[in-house]
Amino acid sequence: MKRRIAAGVLASLLVVMLILLASASGGTSSDPVVSKSYVDKTFFDSVISKAGEDIDAFVSSFKNKYKESFDAEIKNISVADKYVDAIASLTLEVLQSQGKYLSSSSANAPIALVSGDVISGSVGTVITLSEGSAVCSSGNVIDITHGKNVTANGTVYGNSSVVISENGGKVEITSNHAKVLIEGTYALSEGYKVKYMDEAYALKELGLVRGAANGMELYRGNTRAESITMLIRLLGEEESALSVAHEHPFVDVDEWAERYVGYAYRMGYTKGVSKTRYDGSSMTIPIQYMTFILRALGYSEEAGDFKYETALSDAVRLGVIDEQVKAELESAPLRRDGVMHISYLAMSAKVKGTNQTLLSKLVVNGVVSSSAANEFLRNK
Repeated sequence: MKRRIAAGVLASLLVVMLILLASASGGTSSDPVVSKSYVDKTFFDSVISKAGEDIDAFVSSFKNKYKESFDAEIKNISVADKYVDAIASLTLEVLQSQGKYLSSSSANAPIALVSGDVISGSVGTVITLSEGSAVCSSGNVIDITHGKNVTANGTVYGNSSVVISENGGKVEITSNHAKVLIEGTYALSEGYKVKYMDEAYALKELGLVRGAANGMELYRGNTRAESITMLIRLLGEEESALSVAHEHPFVDVDEWAERYVGYAYRMGYTKGVSKTRYDGSSMTIPIQYMTFILRALGYSEEAGDFKYETALSDAVRLGVIDEQVKAELESAPLRRDGVMHISYLAMSAKVKGTNQTLLSKLVVNGVVSSSAANEFLRNK
């Protein structure tokens, strides 16, 4: 398949804009435990000030030296304020395709991670473990919730916040699934390497998927709320989902996901984990997303087409995936690129009771153009 990622040289240059330099005043190696007031009033201010100076200097130099390339990248973007976001997103996705997962977060939404993921970051990056277990895998981090230093192999406690220290401590997830909140610039510098970047871009060029806050973030886990949102976009039904509020019985849905979950419930794509709970912030597992896909293709448990517990085996029987894909899905936690992989394969699956593939249905419904569909099939 043709690689769809462009502007690699520009992306490599722009990565500097995404990294906060790990330098700040205050604290010593002999006295690593610091007060919360020092962290809040001195430590963070120092990091932010230094990072701002370096980023401003880089941007000024970049504009002068690479003006022609820069202009070429933004020629189709009419609103000046958007060009940085657009190119930054491309930069992140190029890095992610190389196994380098630089990201930034404002800690306003949980990030789903899995066992073995190692979080590193700039000095001052705050990591809060809201679910699962983790340890400081190297260096040290500062537990600002309990006011103590956590050294290598030390436990990072649930519902507590740790700060990356000046010697670059790292936090490793030790549970199968975990949810973390991260504030600052971070990287998953070890662990999983994205497998299905090209397939994700193929779907993106069809207009059926979008990136997250830091590019498509294919390396990380996907929450149930994110997965049902991705399914609705994959089906070209986002406008219908957002047009009006849709009633649902769940009491635990985040505000941003209300209309997506309500619409999916009305359409029969999701039923929640109980009569009143959707559990949208939990990690999606393979049989859950495959169940979403099978329902979207017109199959149902009530009609006896498949069972939730055997959704992967049933998907093989129904021609959505093959045995090799099933084995891959069963062997490791489902990440966002795995969700893209399933979605990509679903484009060639038959809608129940017809000879029409999901892709051809989307063309008939005006969701995807014939030319885009033909290009997709040529590159498959």
